[in-house]
Amino acid sequence: MDSWYSLEITDGDSAKATIQRVMDAFMPKYVGSGRPVDMAIFSSYDKKSNTWTLYFSPKALSLALRFGAGRFDGHFVDQDLSLLVGDARSMDILFPDVKSKTH
Repeated sequence: MDSWYSLEITDGDSAKATIQRVMDAFMPKYVGSGRPVDMAIFSSYDKKSNTWTLYFSPKALSLALRFGAGRFDGHFVDQDLSLLVGDARSMDILFPDVKSKTH
């Protein structure tokens, strides 16, 4: 299995700017690659530590490395993930065992 990469971002306003830079950099790569459904970046937010974590799918490796993300060896169990950028179907494709949460 290919590796996922993650990037932790803290500090409110600069975190938003970094996330926006990641999103802006993703689109040309994504479109240039033919919009693969398994190329995506997900995010989660930890209120306690005021930390955003971005998770780069294996197909987004070049972007992960560009932004200094490290290899993610953890598990996605019980992660509250949101699709940041990519195809809306990527959650179902990349996480087939995860049931969509309904609030």
